[in-house]
Amino acid sequence: MKKRLLAAAAAMLAASISLAHAQTAAQDAAPKREMRGVWISTHISLDWPSRTDTPAQQQAKLAAILDHNKATGMNAAFLQVRSQSDALYPSSYEPWSYYLTNQQGRAPSPMWDPLQFAIEETRKRGMEFHAWINPYRAVATASNQGNAAMYAPEHVSRTHPEWMLTVGTVKILNPGLPAVRDHVVNVIMDIVNRYDVDGIHFDDYFYPSGTILDDAAYHADPRGFPDTAAGRADWRRDNINLLIARVNDSIRAVKPWVKFGVSPSGIYRSSLDAAEGSPTASWAAQHYSSMFADTRTWIRQGWVDYLAPQIYWYIGQAGSDYQLLVPWWNDNAYERHMYIGLADYKVNTVGWTDPGQIDRQIAMNRAHGNISGQIHFRHAFLQGDLLGYRTSLKNSTYARPALLPVMAWKGTAAPPAPAGLAATIGDDNAVQLAWATAPDSADEFEKTRRYAIYRSPVREMDLESSANLLGVTDTATGAFVDRTVGPGQYYYYTVTALNRLSNESPHAATVSNDVEAPTVRTRDVSLRLANGTATLAPGDLDGGTTDNWGVESLAASRTTFACSDIGAQKVELSAVDKGGNSASAQATVQVLGHVPQPAIAVTPGAGEETGLPANTIALGYGPQSVTLRASDAAGSSTFSWSPAAGLSSTTGAVTSFAPGAAGSFRITAQAASPESCFAQATATVTVIDARCGDGKVAVCHGTGSAGNPAVQVCVAPNAVQAHLKQGSTLGMCPG
Repeated sequence: MKKRLLAAAAAMLAASISLAHAQTAAQDAAPKREMRGVWISTHISLDWPSRTDTPAQQQAKLAAILDHNKATGMNAAFLQVRSQSDALYPSSYEPWSYYLTNQQGRAPSPMWDPLQFAIEETRKRGMEFHAWINPYRAVATASNQGNAAMYAPEHVSRTHPEWMLTVGTVKILNPGLPAVRDHVVNVIMDIVNRYDVDGIHFDDYFYPSGTILDDAAYHADPRGFPDTAAGRADWRRDNINLLIARVNDSIRAVKPWVKFGVSPSGIYRSSLDAAEGSPTASWAAQHYSSMFADTRTWIRQGWVDYLAPQIYWYIGQAGSDYQLLVPWWNDNAYERHMYIGLADYKVNTVGWTDPGQIDRQIAMNRAHGNISGQIHFRHAFLQGDLLGYRTSLKNSTYARPALLPVMAWKGTAAPPAPAGLAATIGDDNAVQLAWATAPDSADEFEKTRRYAIYRSPVREMDLESSANLLGVTDTATGAFVDRTVGPGQYYYYTVTALNRLSNESPHAATVSNDVEAPTVRTRDVSLRLANGTATLAPGDLDGGTTDNWGVESLAASRTTFACSDIGAQKVELSAVDKGGNSASAQATVQVLGHVPQPAIAVTPGAGEETGLPANTIALGYGPQSVTLRASDAAGSSTFSWSPAAGLSSTTGAVTSFAPGAAGSFRITAQAASPESCFAQATATVTVIDARCGDGKVAVCHGTGSAGNPAVQVCVAPNAVQAHLKQGSTLGMCPG
């Protein structure tokens, strides 16, 4: 039994490690920019609101929905504000929604504006807000039209029954009528003009599948399309094309930053020819044929900023395989954004029992360069978290924050870089970042909406790497706290500003959570000149400088020395740590001169031996000059001699000295090149006077002691040697 328990424990540990590795891999693979949206359905109160709740209860529940989306890692909310020609906002075109007040046309009491509230609450959480519109649906179930609570007298189905086109159980606004197009555009532009939405979003309700009885509309406005099955199909597609193009143009004319997109069914058209459609076999979902929606024309013409095809099939599903559809849509993005609609509502149904199905689909999206993210259908299923799939999104796939993809065709202007970034350390190692918030701008594209915070262990961080994106502020605040730093962990931080299109500014100056200055310790050094110069390495002065993160650079206040610096010099050693903090301390550099010093050799000139030292001259007898030869081990050959009196030459390595009088003469040889720092040598030549007059020479007998008194005599020059041999000395007796 114990062995089985141990084996089970090992298996659980292995599974835990495997899951941890998978989560880390998913986080590492997450792109820096990605649409992560959620559809929030209001039709028949699928997600929200409950029509019997009070406004306060409805507000609290919508705020909770947005909190849940934010916690999951989402960055955009798609709220359905017009599900069947009604309104979740005060409108002069359409009545209040039945699903809000339990009576279509009845205003909330107390009065509030759900659309404005939703925009404000979404923005508080740092997410984009897209107003989700059903452009054509008027009555979802025709049999309910007689219900006065659900369809008020001012509803379009009652005020304009001639606009209604009934297909099966659904009544839609007839797309073939110019008046309908006018009405839909007016409704949409009313929202765009009055509300600060980030986007207008259409779902896939165009022409419903079924028998379409629109002969009257066709004959009233055929626009040259032939009255054939193919001609009628092209005419219907053109009806929707006219609306899509007009909505796009109308939005751009007043608020070019507002995004416009459509989420059609997941299959454009099935075909073995990739130029015509995808390699699928599902007929009902082919919106080109069954719904008369030519989405590829819309995106190719630039009439939409994005498409979000609802690929509501699992990987490997026969006839409509997810892994076949995603590549086809990737290849048909036409330099616009392509998001994928995900079928969260199918999790834990037939074919969807793999807990990782949604994660795998997102991984497949990320592997295709033209797929810019995904939108989840819908909130209630994320809330339900069947098979733990939402938990996996939160903890793994969406664990890292993501900026929204940039729509360069809508504008590339960006806010200015944040200024004054600083870091302080709070409790539990929390790093508190603060910066100057950007001044407001009249230009919508230059306004700062949020800030992105980056963190890296290296100063030159890659801002395109999602691994370095630490977080994104929800609003244009000037502060952020990193609470994920452990003891002894140090990082670099920087911040960028984002406008409403997520265009990113240049980054702020880099700061660090290492806020302590390094400790600088120095040591004294000796430096010997060579050829008149010497160079010091800053590290030579380092006596054990330390920092808690590491010293990044050392610098000395001076590093080169010359002849004029011989002696003790004070040098400042400065250290900069990885956090950019600096400190300094002083050291002593003892500068030593040129080695070896010059030497002077003294050689007597021509003449009789005098018995005197080589550097002594006796006037009147023997050599009357000496030869001075200067040299050094470095091989210098140019010297200057001084004083000049009595010298045969004052330059060169060799000179001679012939004195004119007795005395002690100090002669200096100095290296002439400044590279040797003017090194000097000195020789002393002693000159005595041995002349007695009449050409005779003075000789001293005796030592001057008591037993041997000194006696000076004058002798002929030819007798001097005899006297010297008898112990006499040349010159006058002392005293």
